[in-house]
Amino acid sequence: MKCVAVIPARGGSKGVPRKNLQPVGGIPLIERTIRAAHAAGRIDHVFVSTDDAEIANLALQERASVIDRPASIAGDAASSESALLHALDMLALQNIVPERLAFLQCTS
Repeated sequence: MKCVAVIPARGGSKGVPRKNLQPVGGIPLIERTIRAAHAAGRIDHVFVSTDDAEIANLALQERASVIDRPASIAGDAASSESALLHALDMLALQNIVPERLAFLQCTS
């Protein structure tokens, strides 16, 4: 794969509870982000890094693959970079080494 999108979407949030599942215009943020990634012509595959079963199920329904994020990098203090590095490590275990990584955030 030349280009993969990784969407970090953890389940917990203190500011806006369950923010990645909150609808905007009737569509949950995670779903909007996955759809945008699929619509981008140069992304070969979409991965969602999450610790949340509901987010994972929605990602699968939207034709994204799920990377199970461990609790150690899913808390409030965890960085997006740690999620991306973990995702790349998990992809490498599947012999997926993309040339490019698109980092997409549901809230940006």
